[in-house]
Amino acid sequence: MGYKNVCFDCRKAFNQGTDYENFRKTKCPKCGIIMKEVSQLFRPPKHNDIKKWEVAKYLMENGFLYQHVFEKIYKTEKAIVFEDYATYPENMRDAKEFVEKYKNRSILD
Repeated sequence: MGYKNVCFDCRKAFNQGTDYENFRKTKCPKCGIIMKEVSQLFRPPKHNDIKKWEVAKYLMENGFLYQHVFEKIYKTEKAIVFEDYATYPENMRDAKEFVEKYKNRSILD
């Protein structure tokens, strides 16, 4: 568990541990830009799979940091129920549909 820092220019990701109270802005060791913080659920594509990196960047720019996105959310008398995780897409067409479908669950909403 923990979080990751990602550099889209260099297509690299680094695990950063579990200290959620001390997130630190980290610069990419290769290019020096500030890296994007994402959930530990993010599985970086292979370095040379540029299309999948573009999909991941698109999702993150639209507020999806690879946190759980639930298919169903509803209230009962006693609780709010979250069911069925949505699967993050791997191609741009599906990513655009995903963003449109779940836009109210992004961190930008």
